[in-house]
Amino acid sequence: MATAEINGTTLYYTLSGHGPTCLVMHGGLGMDHVSCRELDHLGEHLQLVYYDHRGNGKSDRPPVETMTMEQLADDAAALAAGLTSQKFVVFGHSYGGFIAQEFVLRHPDRVSALILCDTAPGQLGANETEEQASGPPPPPEFLEMVGNPPETDEALAAGFLGLAGSMVHGGDPAVVDRIFRQTTFSVSAMKRGFEILGGWSAVDRLPSIEVPTLVLVGSHDVYTSPSQSRRIARQMPHAELVEFADSGHLPWLDEPQRFFSVVEDWLERALS
Repeated sequence: MATAEINGTTLYYTLSGHGPTCLVMHGGLGMDHVSCRELDHLGEHLQLVYYDHRGNGKSDRPPVETMTMEQLADDAAALAAGLTSQKFVVFGHSYGGFIAQEFVLRHPDRVSALILCDTAPGQLGANETEEQASGPPPPPEFLEMVGNPPETDEALAAGFLGLAGSMVHGGDPAVVDRIFRQTTFSVSAMKRGFEILGGWSAVDRLPSIEVPTLVLVGSHDVYTSPSQSRRIARQMPHAELVEFADSGHLPWLDEPQRFFSVVEDWLERALS
């Protein structure tokens, strides 16, 4: 366990593996990095830096108004600056993918390669239509949680346990259940996360991203559907899109062999 004093708060982080540095941005908000720890297999090729965003997990919980997409991205930049002076890989999953996009837009000189997994580019861009962003609706239990947020962190944790089955397609929901039981939840961070997302979009800025980018998505993801990943790939000049036919929101659990093979092969090309 390690902590770093970052931009007026304290972030929790932990390291795994060896090789070029990779900053892993977890989803949520309202969750922590535990949901990404199954990525440890990539530690054969990368030094993975798992951390909890401000207000999330084991990191400190400053006033929620200090959580903005820009601040979350700048926190990550400051954390990475204390760990390496070199460029590094950024891996963003779900909400972490939003932050990863904002990060590379704000700090392009720090990123050697970008991996966006089961995420979205935010609100519609200037030349987009609703049809381009449409996908299957999330589970009704999730919509209820967002529309009527729980009052306590414990109630949020219980709500997520009910979503375990919808997170995977071919994988074992019991694995997701175990992950959620190890997760530290924050209902205030979840609420703030959706407030931020309501006014955020990267779409019209994505064409300026020059770093090699791998966009990954499960065909059966009901939280960030494949149409969202296609929106990203259409806008980015150096993006490669890979869809996992038997996966949901967590393709490294649904199709681990193919997932890690795809990522490792791409990293070899992107970092050569």
